[in-house]
Amino acid sequence: MKLTTVALLGLALVATPVAAQDGRSAGLWLDIAAAAGSARLSCDLCESGRDLGGSVELAVGAWAHPRLRVGIDAGALTRSDNNARETVYSSGVVAALYPRPASGLHLIAGLGWVGFRAEQFTYDAPRLRLGAGWDLPLTSGWVAGNRITVDGASFASLQNGGASVAESVGLSVVRFTLYIRRR
Repeated sequence: MKLTTVALLGLALVATPVAAQDGRSAGLWLDIAAAAGSARLSCDLCESGRDLGGSVELAVGAWAHPRLRVGIDAGALTRSDNNARETVYSSGVVAALYPRPASGLHLIAGLGWVGFRAEQFTYDAPRLRLGAGWDLPLTSGWVAGNRITVDGASFASLQNGGASVAESVGLSVVRFTLYIRRR
């Protein structure tokens, strides 16, 4: 995993971007982000709200069109609650659409997987990601920005040591993210 991350970072840093009409790249992009968020498990047994603290996200992809970025993403949020570590992992495909060519505003959508871990409790489900963000140009090859995303997952079971303890559990994760991206 570490070797793959280092390789992707190296590729993104040495890739020569091809300029598009509005200054965006038509080549490879890399997004490195730090986020804060909260999660909510919905079931009869679940404590509903969790502020999960810090998060790290990484995404890499290509420009499909000067107004559309597509790629893959992965991330993790974690916190310690009464000496028990709670973690939410996510991965999947992501797309960002820029409705206006000269604007930094972009709409985010994605599909993938989300997993919750707390001691012997596990939850794994397909997830839908929706959100919006804003790019602020730093240089011709870099942007910084912020975004807010919501991950939603449902209809999976909460497991305790491999045995189901609750069916049809929902999980939602809200993240506020600051990022830097090679475009």
